[in-house]
Order: sequence, then C-alpha cells, then structure tokens
Amino acid sequence: MGDTRKKKKFYFRKRRNKYFLEPGFRGFFCTCNFREKDCVKEVYNLLNEYAGKLYPDLGLEPPPAAPVSDAPDDRSDSESEDDTDIGDLLKREVESMKKDSQKSLRHKRFQVVETGASNCIFVKTNLPSPEELTAAIIKDLVSTRLQKTRHVLRLLPIMATCKANLPDIMECAGKLFDKFFLNEASSFAVIFNKRFNSSVSRELIIKELAEMVVLKNINNKADLKNPRLCIIVEIIKGICLLSIVDNYFTYKKYNLNELCKDESSNDSEETQAKKFKSDVTTPAEENKDA
Repeated sequence: MGDTRKKKKFYFRKRRNKYFLEPGFRGFFCTCNFREKDCVKEVYNLLNEYAGKLYPDLGLEPPPAAPVSDAPDDRSDSESEDDTDIGDLLKREVESMKKDSQKSLRHKRFQVVETGASNCIFVKTNLPSPEELTAAIIKDLVSTRLQKTRHVLRLLPIMATCKANLPDIMECAGKLFDKFFLNEASSFAVIFNKRFNSSVSRELIIKELAEMVVLKNINNKADLKNPRLCIIVEIIKGICLLSIVDNYFTYKKYNLNELCKDESSNDSEETQAKKFKSDVTTPAEENKDA
C-alpha cells in the first residue's frame, strides 16, 4: 500500500514539472497523426535549422575561454602538482558550464508546452516574429520540394495567445490588426477551428473579427476563395491562438507534406488514375453516370 502511494506521489510530482499553454505566449502550432514524440523531434530540428540560418547572431555560440597566463611558475613541484589538479577541475567545470549555458539558450528559444489536445503541439518561442521564421521554412520547401519532416503536418506561426472568450479575443486581435489591416487595404478570410470548447460561438467570433477588420480600413474586403491574408483562430480548451498569415490557400494551408509534393508527378498520377478508371468502367456504370 505504501509503495502504491509513493508511486502516485511521484507521478503527480512529475506532471507538475511540465509546461502548459497559457495566455501571452507566441510560437508555433503544429499538428500530427498520433506520433507526437516524433513530431516534436522533427519540429525542433526544423526550427533550429532555419533559425540558425535566419538569426546567426542569436548568441548560441559558447563564450570565449578564459585566457591562460604565460607567466613563469616559481612554485615547488608539490605545489604545482596540486594546483594543476585544481586547475584541471576548474577547467572541466567551466567547460561544463559553457555546455549548459548553450543548452539553456536553445531550451529558451524553443520549448514545447502541453496543449491538452492530442495531435496538437505548441512550441513556445522567444523570437520576436515567429511568422518570419515560418515564412522562410515555407518558401524554402516550396522552392526545393525537399521533404524534411514525416510526422509534422501543418506548421502555423502563432503571434499571440489569450483566453478563449470574446472580449479577450477582440482585444488581442485588435492589436494584431493594426499592423496588417490599418494602413494598407487587403482581402482577408477568417479560418476558425476549435477543440474541446463548447462555450465559444464560431459564427459570432468570425462575424466580430470581420467587422473589426473593415472598421480598421473600409477598403478591406472579405474573400473566402483567394484571400491575401488569413486570420487564423485556433481554440484549444480555454486558450485562443491568433495569427495572420500570407497566401494560406496557395501554400496548401501550411501543410508541409503537401508543399513538398511534386506538382507534375501529382498531375501525372491523377491522369493515370482517370485513365485507369475509364478503362475499367463497365457499360452499366457509364449508363448510370449518364
């Protein structure tokens, strides 16, 4: 009985050490298909790769080593031997501290937090503009068609998070809209998804956000087919994730696997599938279709 209690206590203590999604975060929202651990590894590698290219002076290099004195040593053999041992220990300690500091900087730059929803992963960041990093990834994948992930499906930048209620969402969205919709007119659409939340009205949120965009600039026009800017609203339990992205439909809804597919091969596969279907279609099926 005592062992069972200890195990339960250890379990709950372990749970408390996790990071959870909260208002005020910015970062990256990605989805996967049941392989969350593999997805986390892939998204870490992907973000670190492109962040290293985009922000080379982010301070991830270890600090320079302390200068070694070239002064002559007048101490006795026993004293120098003892000091050498101490010096080696200090040197190892300094090197380990450098490695720890480098790891901590990487840890702070990208940190996965719990969302409370399966197949939904949020990576918190201290970068000033996650949309800039996401755009660099998307454009590179489109140009190279080189698939770098297997388990990451969609990757969206998240500019702000707030509590999932209408007043907080409107206040948070208003600050973002000033940057994108105030000075320059644009076509727009609202992309809304929610998970494990029944208190937020989809129709009301979309209506209020669309009206706010038009109030910012009367020349802003809604376009559901081919908008230049899409307002992303992802609600997970009691938290709302907000972002504004370019060319959402052109970039396959930011689905990394779809972006890496070769369009010519897709067209040929579709043509072969149609040809095969026409070859195996029976006269009865043709009359039925007619």
